[in-house]
Amino acid sequence: MTATAKKILLAEDDSFTQYMMGEIFHTLGYDFDIASDGQECQDIVLANPDMYGVILMDIHMPNVSGVDAAQSIRKQAADPPKNIPIIAVTADGDYHDDQAISSTGMNGYLRKPIVASEINAIVDRYCAVT
Repeated sequence: MTATAKKILLAEDDSFTQYMMGEIFHTLGYDFDIASDGQECQDIVLANPDMYGVILMDIHMPNVSGVDAAQSIRKQAADPPKNIPIIAVTADGDYHDDQAISSTGMNGYLRKPIVASEINAIVDRYCAVT
């Protein structure tokens, strides 16, 4: 990924998952930031709305859940951040359904554990060089 491509924002509370996904991002050469919960994700996106091509959002997080964070981002007046693609990253089978994910304001989902090819596909789609 070049310096002009948009970054990935990973919203994930589990430190092991943060580490593993960070290793995948590093191996693939992607630039990324990590938010430890939904509130931090919202704060980061609102402070830097043009920086991110996609948000990879865990569903179950403390303080503010991924669903609540996504819905809050979608309610913003400005675009971005209003229309930044948000992809749920979850092991929860209740969210492994396009209709369920769409109702949360997210654009799609990835099942945990994530594999590199899935990350590549998301980055290719949403974080194109500008």
